[in-house]
Amino acid sequence: MSPAADANATPATEVGQAGARKGASLLLRAGLLVAITLLVPAVVRPCLNVRPWADATICALAYAGAGLLALGLATFTWNRVLLRGRLRSEVRRGNLAAGIAGAGHALGGGIVAAHCFAGDGLSLLPISAAFFVIAEVALVVLVVLFRFLTYYADDQEIAGENLAAATSYAGVVLALSVIVGHAVDGAFLGWWLALRAFGLSLLLALALYPVRQVVVARLLLGFPLTWRGGALDRAIAQDRNLVASLVEALGYLGAAWLATGLA
Repeated sequence: MSPAADANATPATEVGQAGARKGASLLLRAGLLVAITLLVPAVVRPCLNVRPWADATICALAYAGAGLLALGLATFTWNRVLLRGRLRSEVRRGNLAAGIAGAGHALGGGIVAAHCFAGDGLSLLPISAAFFVIAEVALVVLVVLFRFLTYYADDQEIAGENLAAATSYAGVVLALSVIVGHAVDGAFLGWWLALRAFGLSLLLALALYPVRQVVVARLLLGFPLTWRGGALDRAIAQDRNLVASLVEALGYLGAAWLATGLA
C-alpha cells in the first residue's frame, strides 16, 4: 500500500476507534441509567405509605440514597473483579464487549438493590443493607458456578472483544439477578427464617441449566445434546455468533421470569 493510501486510511481508522470508544462508554452509562430507573421507584414507593409526609420524605431519601450507594459499590466491585480492574480501561479503549459486560453488572446490581431496599421503615434499613451484601455474594457464587458449564473463559473472551461472549455473560448475570432479587422478597420474620427462605428460593437457579443445554442449544439452535460446553461454546467462543448468544441470553431471562413468576 502506498504512503498516500496509508494517510487516507488513518483518519477513517481513527474515526472508527473514536466511535467504538464512545459506543462502549454509552453502553456502560446506559446500563447504569436503566439500573437507577429500576431502583428508585421500587425503593421510594413503599415509603409513600408512611405518615406524616415528613417521615415519608426522610424514609424515601434514606432508602434511595442507600440503594444508590449499594448499586454504585456493587457495580464498581463487579467491574473490578471481571477483568482484574481493567474493565474501565477496556471501555476507554473502545472494547464494546467490556461495555456490554459493565452494563450487565449495573443492571444486575439495580435489580437486586430494587428488591433489597424496598422497605417502609428506617428500622429495616440495616437489614436491607445486610441482605444486599448477602444477595450480592450469592449472585457472584451462582455466576461462577454457572460458568463452569462452559469451557471458555469469560474474562479472556471479553478482553478479546468477543461480543457474543459478553452478551451470553450479561444474560447469565441478569437472569441470576432476577432470581436472587426474588429470593430476598417477603416480610422479615427473623434471620433464620429469612435465610432459609432465601436459600430455598435460590434453587430456582437450577432451571437455567436445562434451559441452556436443552432448550437453547438443542431445541432452538439445533446443536447436539451435551452435558457441558459443546457446539454452543464453539459458536460463541470461536465463531463469535452473536445470534446464538442473544438466543442464549434471552432464554436465561425467560426462564428466570417464568420461574420467579410461578414461585
